[in-house]
Amino acid sequence: MTFNIRHGGGTRGKQIIDSVLKHNPDTIIFTEYRENKNGLFIRQTLFERGYISFSASSTATKENAVAIASKIPFTPTTFPLELNENSQRAILAAFENISVLGVYFAQKDAKRPLFDFINAKGHQLLGENGLIIGDFNTGKYFLDEPKNTFHCVEEFEQLEENGFVDSWRSRNPDVSEFSWYSNAGNGFRIDHIFSTPKLDKNVKNIYYSHEERENGVSDHSAFIVEYS
Repeated sequence: MTFNIRHGGGTRGKQIIDSVLKHNPDTIIFTEYRENKNGLFIRQTLFERGYISFSASSTATKENAVAIASKIPFTPTTFPLELNENSQRAILAAFENISVLGVYFAQKDAKRPLFDFINAKGHQLLGENGLIIGDFNTGKYFLDEPKNTFHCVEEFEQLEENGFVDSWRSRNPDVSEFSWYSNAGNGFRIDHIFSTPKLDKNVKNIYYSHEERENGVSDHSAFIVEYS
């Protein structure tokens, strides 16, 4: 499960936890996680509920980062040398049989360095069984948005050119379904899951849960994938 919790979650910590437990994922990727008192509440409460492994891409209290919590042990890796000032935007969790790269992309053209890193190193990092999951802040023109306002669309599409599979879009080629809405009411599908080809064949179920966004738990829908 991936879930953008909006500026660290604020006072919505209990609602965020309830949303996670409702879906009961083995592993969850939080984007816009912050290592502050709200983050500590989320971390401690999940630990008490069986999420024994937890790691975040940054320890800054006011910096939107990526965190991974799991019921299964994993080895985390961050990329301070490779990503420099964008190091808080990615974290890799290596499990016994799968690798998960959690991401939170910047706005506009500032997202390009992370795309360049993933397009260059993605297969090396993930191996045969891996996925890239999180808030990409972009998508395809006229498909993941009604118009053509996205930035770094070419870099986004290069993920598929490099062999990664957009696991939701490949199963919903013509569907318009959005995970975030602007204040003007325009919808955008910006939360994505890209799987390696071998792993994509094992997708049993993949879907957006809009209840979290509609009920104000966050401004993003949650996104869940189940692999066999």
